[in-house]
Amino acid sequence: MQNDQIKKILGIDYGDKRVGLAIAEINSMAAPYKVILNTDLFDQLQQIINDEDIDLLVVGLPHSLSGQTNERLQITEDFIESLKQKFSLSVETVDEQLTSKLYTKMGVTKDIDKHAATAILDTWLAKQKRHD
Repeated sequence: MQNDQIKKILGIDYGDKRVGLAIAEINSMAAPYKVILNTDLFDQLQQIINDEDIDLLVVGLPHSLSGQTNERLQITEDFIESLKQKFSLSVETVDEQLTSKLYTKMGVTKDIDKHAATAILDTWLAKQKRHD
């Protein structure tokens, strides 16, 4: 999908228990949306995609500092494959290394997952601006 066809994007910080979400329009900054529990996840995401008219999904990939593949990365890659199978949307990724830790250091303690999703989505948006 070309960027001129993308209007609204959902950023996802995937976790075993909670999933942080952020939303942005293509030419704006991301905003924290909500944190949802990782139960009935795909049903919840479908509802959000429909309600918010989402065109693209951006998922943070938890690469290790050493660059080695780790269990968390594999779980997230499996989640991304499931997203691609269940939804007729493009799914893109960005490195989410240290996003949650960054917000913890900044003193954010409530709903940190949606703030991490915001950082993931802002990173993707910044990359798009550099390529324009």
